[in-house]
Formats: sequence, structure tokens, C-alpha cells
Amino acid sequence: MKTIEIDDDVYLHIAQNTHVIGEPASKILRRMLGLSGATVEALQSKGDAGHELSAALMDPKFLMQTAAVDKFLYFLATAYSQKRTDFAKVLVIQGRDRIYFAKSSEEVEKSGNSTQPRNIPGTPYWVMTNSPTPQKRQMLRDALKILGYSEAAISAAASTIR
Repeated sequence: MKTIEIDDDVYLHIAQNTHVIGEPASKILRRMLGLSGATVEALQSKGDAGHELSAALMDPKFLMQTAAVDKFLYFLATAYSQKRTDFAKVLVIQGRDRIYFAKSSEEVEKSGNSTQPRNIPGTPYWVMTNSPTPQKRQMLRDALKILGYSEAAISAAASTIR
């Protein structure tokens, strides 16, 4: 647990948002900021520490992500930064009719209706994002597996896509 200094007016605002006497400040702030219950301590207690994506799971940029698609894109961008030379291998991952990964948005778009391709941040690659969350989770699992990540890293990353 970390200690931070805050201004009196910020403290008052937190105190005014207390729902139950004795409610921890972290719980109040989580509610106010719309953060999920996934904390660094929770991730570590699951045994997720010590693999290739441990630092990414504890990165404040990741912890601020709330949407499944944003977490999905975050891990793909992280995988690209770690395995840039191998990343093209993900281009083989596709559905029955749809292309999931491509070098352009047009490639993804022409493979189906409403594919909603998005650029994987910091990469020249695009990914189809108009899929149910379980499919995004599977696409991430498949990509990380092809790139040679450990099962612990794959499971940890995939479990955050909800």
C-alpha cells in the first residue's frame, strides 16, 4: 500500500463521498474514478508476477483502461513492442470469412461488414475490433501464443479482457 499527500479540499471531497462510516479511501476513490477491483496486489496474488507481461499488467496506462477493446489493443501494442520482428506472424490469425489482423484497415474492412478495424497503437498493424469480448480474448490468446509467450503471460493478459 502506498501513501500519498493530498490537498485539504481533495480530502474533503473524498470524505463527502463516503457511503459507509470507516470506508477505506481506496474504495471511495475506485468508485469515484470508475476503476475495477483489479489492483496490483490482486494481480500479484493470482501468481501473475514473473512472466513477460508482468510489467504491462502493473503499468498505470493499463490500469486506467476500462473497456475490453482498449485492453485488447494495449496488449497487442505491448506484444509488438516486445516482439517487433515476429509480430507479422499474427497475420495468419483469421476467422472463417474475416481477416482479424492486417497491414491496413482496408484489408480488414473488405473481409466483412462492420469489422471496425483499429490501428494497434504504435504499430503498422490493424485489427478487427467488432467482435464479442470472448472472441477478442481468444484472438489475444492466439496472437500471444504465436508470438511465443508463456502460458502464464497469456492467461494473465486474456483474463483481463472482460
